[in-house]
Amino acid sequence: MERQSNPAAFSPKQVARAISVSEASIKRWCDKGVLAFSRTAGGHRRIHLPVVLDFIRANAFHLAQPEVLGLPANVGSGSRTLAQACRLYGQALEQGDEAQCLQLVLDMRLAGHEVAVIGDQMIAPAFHAMGLLWEHGKAEIYQERRGVEITRHVLLRLKDTLAPPNVQAPVAIGATLANDRYTLPGQLGELVLLELGWQARFMGTGLPADTIARAVQDLKPRILWLSVSSLEDVERFVGTYHQLYDYCLSQQCAVVLGGRAVTESLRQQIQYASFGDNLQHLRAFAQSLGLVR
Repeated sequence: MERQSNPAAFSPKQVARAISVSEASIKRWCDKGVLAFSRTAGGHRRIHLPVVLDFIRANAFHLAQPEVLGLPANVGSGSRTLAQACRLYGQALEQGDEAQCLQLVLDMRLAGHEVAVIGDQMIAPAFHAMGLLWEHGKAEIYQERRGVEITRHVLLRLKDTLAPPNVQAPVAIGATLANDRYTLPGQLGELVLLELGWQARFMGTGLPADTIARAVQDLKPRILWLSVSSLEDVERFVGTYHQLYDYCLSQQCAVVLGGRAVTESLRQQIQYASFGDNLQHLRAFAQSLGLVR
């Protein structure tokens, strides 16, 4: 699997402006190994965005000028609990305010929350609340669909804040099977595993089982995570899934299953290495394998 492209990188001067310290301090921290950096062909220091954000979180620095790092101007400007962020995220989704959604997610990231926690305790409840509004005639379908697209864009920006995995890191791939077009669970699963250092890639939605099996053969992942948010034919799914599971087992690939459509009765009919009610379960299973230092 190809390595994730390098995130944005900044000069010591830019980082200094962003967190309101002297450029000399940034250079000193670089030289002491406190801040990891690379050098340009001309020998100039460059510090990647994930390194900067990790440094800010670890040392409780205030992000004075986030726009210097290409972030929304208000990121890090105030403290919010996850519950408050969830409520505000839901409101922003209803209003179609992508900038506010991005700011809220990045605020929670800067506050030190893992991607799995942001997904489980902020994004998922916000969509659940929107679904309830729709059921009671207080929201339109277009608002939910728009919210999905907004969140897809936000998660792509969140990905830029994660360090690229090492080329020797274990591989994980994710997908949904045919007729399941829900993208967000798979996209969030990718970010959860990337945060842990895995070479993770969500392959897409509605994929035939035979092409997923081919991906397992070609990419040799240690984990295949399958999100099941929608099922039209349970019996057909069970038959298809059994074949895919048996193939993954022969390839020493653990199948992690999750999604709202996986009911207790369905679970009793199938096998899996792990079942996850939420993203934190996926994270815990990946950590239990002990494959990333």
